[in-house]
Amino acid sequence: MEHQEGEPFDLEVALLKIEDTAAALLTIPAKYIGPLGTKVPDIAWYVLAAIKKTRSLSHAFCVLVRARNALAATALIRLQLDTALRVFGLSLIADLEEAGAKLMNDESYRTLRSRDGKPLTDALLHEHLDEHYPGLSYAYKTTSSYVHLSASHIKTGLSERPGTATLFFHLNGTDDVQSDNEFADIVDWFDQATELTSNMIEDFMCYRYVLEFKQTKPNT
Repeated sequence: MEHQEGEPFDLEVALLKIEDTAAALLTIPAKYIGPLGTKVPDIAWYVLAAIKKTRSLSHAFCVLVRARNALAATALIRLQLDTALRVFGLSLIADLEEAGAKLMNDESYRTLRSRDGKPLTDALLHEHLDEHYPGLSYAYKTTSSYVHLSASHIKTGLSERPGTATLFFHLNGTDDVQSDNEFADIVDWFDQATELTSNMIEDFMCYRYVLEFKQTKPNT
């Protein structure tokens, strides 16, 4: 969903869509791994953690937006994209079981390498994925500025008042005077980040438990 300028924006409908996307992730484990009690390999634990993180961030984002906390909510877009990138990165690895063992033993994600020997850095991942989803690198870099203290935190506190050329800086933790329409862009971005993360998770699970199984299953 992308809000077009000039169109009415229903904030609650947009947030409910994000919540529905996050809720749908609960169907993935049973669909691809099996019922409760099924043995789970290390790499699948990593993807299950991605599901939990995606749902947790979605819940937090919606709470923050409803509380009019735009600054903290924007930083969560970057964190949601981070999950999408790292799940996507698994598709670039030759030995998933070895990667799963490393991740389960708290080794840094950056120790993983692609099939051509390149370390899976954030830059490599977002530039690679940007080829399939143009604009992703821009979103990644833009929202990264909200994670660490930067000029973005200054600009979001500045405002104009009618009848004066003076800019005012507010120190409030929330943006109570902002209209729903002023939250449209960050909600759209988070919605797209959540959809992307959900797609990356499902695509990986489909490959790991459906396509790869068919490729390795002996002919009968």
